[in-house]
Amino acid sequence: MAQAYLRRSRISLIFDDGVDEKGKPVTKTKTFTNVALTATPDSIQQFAQAYASLQQKPLVTVERIDNNDILS
Repeated sequence: MAQAYLRRSRISLIFDDGVDEKGKPVTKTKTFTNVALTATPDSIQQFAQAYASLQQKPLVTVERIDNNDILS
């Protein structure tokens, strides 16, 4: 049976950057690499809120991107 092994994790903070000339929403993304593999959703959310409080644009969402090795 195959097993997944967490190898790397990063987070992306997506900020509202207004609208374009056609009225479609525009976002800006800030990505942080080398996130601790043991980071919990609560700790990531706490970091994101602290970082967003230093920005002028409102935070829209936070994404966690994990990379896994699949081995048999």
